[in-house]
Amino acid sequence: MSMENQPAANFNEDGFLKEISAWNRGLAQQLAADNNIGPLTDDHWKVIEFIKDYYKTYQAGPAVIKISKATGLSLAKICDLFPCGVVKGGYRLAGLPRPPGCA
Repeated sequence: MSMENQPAANFNEDGFLKEISAWNRGLAQQLAADNNIGPLTDDHWKVIEFIKDYYKTYQAGPAVIKISKATGLSLAKICDLFPCGVVKGGYRLAGLPRPPGCA
């Protein structure tokens, strides 16, 4: 099931979930496949879970340096995991909305 098969109401025009409450691991796996990320590894999940937890606390996505410090993954490793970028990759897979001002 690809994102195209998901109800359009769940996603905005940029492919980000409209409601974080709609997120689940299966959806994250499908979003990863649709965005040429993965297959998802433990390191992917470490980043995704940190992003989700950070967002729940601060109502904003974390900077990549915070992700690196919290997960112990280097910036280069995070870029390898999410070659389309942390926002278009990690935030999207974590179910976060697209941040304002993000191109």
